[in-house]
Amino acid sequence: MAGQAEGRAMKAGHHLTLWQVFGAPALIAAFSLFGLIAALLGDGLWDLVGALTLGVSVIATAWALVARRR
Repeated sequence: MAGQAEGRAMKAGHHLTLWQVFGAPALIAAFSLFGLIAALLGDGLWDLVGALTLGVSVIATAWALVARRR
């Protein structure tokens, strides 16, 4: 996935920006951090919010694995 995008960018003579390289991992890290803090500090609704935001990393990983196999 990332290798293909990088390969296309390098063939075209373009370089990937910092945001293109680290944007998705930074967003996943932010969701994970928020989810951990929400689940640890709150109860009830906060547990649900924490579980949903932690699920973002699982969904992103599954999507990347499926997209890579195509």
